[in-house]
Amino acid sequence: MAKFEVCAHKFADLSEFGYGVALLNDCKYGHSTLENTMSLTLLRSPKSPDEHCDMGKHSFRYALYPHKGCFNESNVVQEAYHFNVPLLKISGAISDTCISSGTPYFSLSGARNVVLDAVKMAEDDENGYIVRLYEAYGGHANALLTAKLPFTHVQKVNILEEPMGDDSGDEVTVLPFSKTVKVCFKPFEVVSLKFSF
Repeated sequence: MAKFEVCAHKFADLSEFGYGVALLNDCKYGHSTLENTMSLTLLRSPKSPDEHCDMGKHSFRYALYPHKGCFNESNVVQEAYHFNVPLLKISGAISDTCISSGTPYFSLSGARNVVLDAVKMAEDDENGYIVRLYEAYGGHANALLTAKLPFTHVQKVNILEEPMGDDSGDEVTVLPFSKTVKVCFKPFEVVSLKFSF
């Protein structure tokens, strides 16, 4: 069945009008579906290029997530993230951070089909942060991204964190008198923004 597999991260979904089921997993990528049977390849054990690949003890999790509505109406993407990145308990004193105030550094609103995927420090700027978002369901979207701290500049960058230039049009707009940025998405588009503080 391996020649009919597709690569997918975190989940595969089989839906029809009114309901569906998603197969969630935390580390496997080979999915296949034939009629009403979904498969997830757990081990491959190829001999090339690494003859010891997939040998030894393995640990992985998978789950079924039934849902109402078709895929675009479901919470499959959110549930797959919750399954892959479970809430962690951290012991220690609460300091003056976003954790103690309950407010995240960045929050997303206005488009439930957009996922805030990563926040990281910029590679070449100690006062900069990269925020990576993507459109998950195959539609256009206008999302509002709000920063907790006031920023001095925001610009769209590529995956290498290089400025995209001025041809991005009105895809990224800072709303006046706020810490909010309006970001326009095309279907399945990945957007990286660099915030300078």
